[in-house]
Amino acid sequence: MSATTAVLIEDYWAGLEQQNHLDWDLHAITNRREAIAFLQRFENRLCVYSPYIEKLYSNYSFVVPQSNHGSITILPDEQAWHDTFQDIPCAAVEATGVYIIPGETMGHSGLYLKIPSGNRLVGSKELPFHDGLRLLIRRYKTLGEIFLPVLVKGDLREYEARMPSLHLHRIKLNCLAHCSQLSIDALTRAITAHVLALFQQYGQRSTDVVMSNSSH
Repeated sequence: MSATTAVLIEDYWAGLEQQNHLDWDLHAITNRREAIAFLQRFENRLCVYSPYIEKLYSNYSFVVPQSNHGSITILPDEQAWHDTFQDIPCAAVEATGVYIIPGETMGHSGLYLKIPSGNRLVGSKELPFHDGLRLLIRRYKTLGEIFLPVLVKGDLREYEARMPSLHLHRIKLNCLAHCSQLSIDALTRAITAHVLALFQQYGQRSTDVVMSNSSH
């Protein structure tokens, strides 16, 4: 990782730590309307990866079919070519086992993260989005890695056959050695900016995070 990338990561994550090829098939979802409404909450809030053409999109919109049939399509913004990242191999995109789930599944509002334990004998944790995100950032940092979550086609699933959920993947920067450092820095900036926007929407206010930082 370059010094520039490291600075970008620290700038974006410091506050959180211290305080056709893009169609989604909805046929397996029991409550289609609920699934669509859930997915739309993440429009331009998480970058989306297409393994078929090895591209990552950070500026896009969801196209929802008018009928009760058909798939949701992701439509990249053709004018924002700088928000599309090319030549991202499938090997650089790893499943995390982490799911975003509606808080309603547990009688709460907002979003929760279902995070697997590192120990197979210990069950997964369901944490409010902001707490879960901080945990994941710390967990990957102890491994010398960066948590850069993205969505992949097919990540819209049902949670316990009742509620929709989104399975998170992550970008592994050590698999992007063929990319220029400028491209890696831009990709890192795009992913973290999206996650921060999601954090600010469903987590604590940024001012609360700053106050929390100053207390440590």
